[in-house]
Amino acid sequence: MEEKALKILAINGSHRNDKGFTDIVLKKFLKGAESVNAECEILYPSVQKIIPCESCGKCLFETPGICKFNDDMESIISKMDNADQMVFASPVYFDSISSNMQKMIERLRPTYDAHFEFRNGKTYHLKRFKKDQKIAVISTAGNPERGTFTSLDKILNRIIDNMGGTVVGEFYFPASHLIVTCPELLSTQFNALESAGKEFALNGKIGTELLEEGNKDYVGDPKIAVEQITQSILKMREEYTMKQKR
Repeated sequence: MEEKALKILAINGSHRNDKGFTDIVLKKFLKGAESVNAECEILYPSVQKIIPCESCGKCLFETPGICKFNDDMESIISKMDNADQMVFASPVYFDSISSNMQKMIERLRPTYDAHFEFRNGKTYHLKRFKKDQKIAVISTAGNPERGTFTSLDKILNRIIDNMGGTVVGEFYFPASHLIVTCPELLSTQFNALESAGKEFALNGKIGTELLEEGNKDYVGDPKIAVEQITQSILKMREEYTMKQKR
């Protein structure tokens, strides 16, 4: 009997979908997973029909587990529940995850029971789905300092904890323009990312060495990087202005 392939669902919250920096690094991770025959799918919330949650409570009390809105969330929840493992990927927008990803997460309320449980100093909804999924986190940011990921790190870790999942590894890429303009600076990180995807698929975990290599600094002095980014933006603005005048 043929062994069933591992299913990995990656959720990319970028507004730019498959054309953004986040998608580039996400696909390197998934390439590693696919090399050991994992079935990988990328879901982009920005192209899904997702009506914002109104916190009406119907999915908790009137029709438990069923939302009143008829959109793509039922399919999304089904994909998440059927996945063996997941990847949450999002650029940093205003010190947080993208609004598209946040909107999707808020609509996961039908997957929770109306009852609460207090454990380890925190309050949790009891989940209707009992699967403990292993989840990897990937993020990019335009800012060059690693501190820019602090808020997103806390937000996603708490959300995944609330979902009953386990974060097995996080990869953060500051000064994200370098992913395209100077990919040679990130060769070590990219190789580690691909190897991490392979290990994630095979063992449901990511080793410390790969996490360290994948998050190794490649920016240098953030202050100098900010000056370079500013000059690049000013140059682009000037070129755009000149083009409009022609």
